Amino acid sequence: MHKVTASIAVLLAMLACSGGASAAGAHQHGVARLTVAAEDNRLELELSSPLESLVGFEHEPRNDKERKAVQAMKDSFRKPEALFVPSAAAQCTASPAEVELPGGDSKDGHADMHATVVFECKTPAALKGLEVKLFDSFPRLQRLKVQLVAGGKQSGTELTRQKRRLAW
Repeated sequence: MHKVTASIAVLLAMLACSGGASAAGAHQHGVARLTVAAEDNRLELELSSPLESLVGFEHEPRNDKERKAVQAMKDSFRKPEALFVPSAAAQCTASPAEVELPGGDSKDGHADMHATVVFECKTPAALKGLEVKLFDSFPRLQRLKVQLVAGGKQSGTELTRQKRRLAW
């Protein structure tokens, strides 16, 4: 699978202990979850979204149009710097995202996509924020529930088409 930073691991453990993980994990169309962790020279993003919010359906692709929609979604994550823009002064470069899709149709009719994006930053002290451009690429996405661990602090917020910048 993928390496999870210590900050994300601590955040997830805290959410699980507080009961917040189950509430945050509710499957809701148009709403995705993003965990952002900035530590040392790394910025790590963990995205979880209903497939419906990204491609318009949650079943195995049944025709060429649906196969193309899934492929286009996967392709967009190969260039994560078009979806997530860290502070320019930090000089961050991204590796292609790791994208996990469910295999087969889900039993309850709901399926989530998970992606991990890692940025390496040359000037981590200048990393003060992140612009999230997911809304431009995925028009069905309406809200993004964010958990942030950066600068020795943690917080939660919600991003929308109108409010798409995180600052720390």
